[in-house]
Amino acid sequence: MLHERNEQIKVKLKRMIEKFDDAGMSNHMLRSFDDYLFHRKHLDRLLYMLDLLLPYCQSDKRIADLGSNIVFPYLVRLCSVVQVCDGIAWNFGRCEHFIFREDGTTSITPLDDPNTDIGEESGILVPIHHCDLSRDQIPYGNASFDILTCYETLEHLRCDPMNLMSEANRTLKSEGIFMLTTPNANSISNLTRMIRYESPNFYPPYNQYMDSIEHVKEYSIQEIRLLFESAGFEIIRLETFDHVNSNEFNHNEAYQINYLDADEPTLQKLRAQDDELKHAVMQLLAKDGFSHQYRGDYILVFAKKVSDVKDRYCFPIYEKSEL
Repeated sequence: MLHERNEQIKVKLKRMIEKFDDAGMSNHMLRSFDDYLFHRKHLDRLLYMLDLLLPYCQSDKRIADLGSNIVFPYLVRLCSVVQVCDGIAWNFGRCEHFIFREDGTTSITPLDDPNTDIGEESGILVPIHHCDLSRDQIPYGNASFDILTCYETLEHLRCDPMNLMSEANRTLKSEGIFMLTTPNANSISNLTRMIRYESPNFYPPYNQYMDSIEHVKEYSIQEIRLLFESAGFEIIRLETFDHVNSNEFNHNEAYQINYLDADEPTLQKLRAQDDELKHAVMQLLAKDGFSHQYRGDYILVFAKKVSDVKDRYCFPIYEKSEL
């Protein structure tokens, strides 16, 4: 049943890509929609997150996605009875509705335009609100939401990651759910990259365009636990999973120097060496008593709010002033 639903979602999104109008193509996250969701297999992870979240999405729940890529709020509205799923993003200059129509077209509707009338629109409306999650207060009141999601955003925050965590705490109701994913600094892939003298980061390039969203910091399992506990959350579920590779895009190879412009025989040799190295690393971990748990490419956290923020500037995420 889930497989059938997911295939229907993929068909709908493909149809939108084919019919994208100016609204879709001018949007930061959607202008490379096909590559982002399909070639790089982000959609599979979004659908996995959706499956975990749907049991919590009753009709009386209010949800917001922090760092919104717009697609996830759309999927929640498409697949659940929840009435409101907002997006909060840094890359929009004003509040607006992003409208996904049934015929596959899209539009952006400014909320501050006096001529705006969305009452006649047929489709799914996702309200988007501008906010820098590393600095700003989320533009909602205390205890406004039942559920918050944060998909691949934490690693992009340049200024103050605990701002996001503390604002999530403030805007969630007591016992509210917070679901977050981020690259795993402790992954097997990172260990093998270091052994090959490559950068251990999942996404290591420096971005020459400073308004873009490169990875500022990739977090370890212990750091993620610390962030959530310091921010007043109890972790219900913590797991890791791997990036889905495909013929179009292999993330484990994309940023490795030795793979750059390699011909097919060299590529096959490098892949075989990588498989041997990964196996050897796993054996070494087992021999020295280290767990294979939490070694996937991404961390997924399912947590609930249980208290106010406990430690706003937790060490060692933040430097101690006396050091």
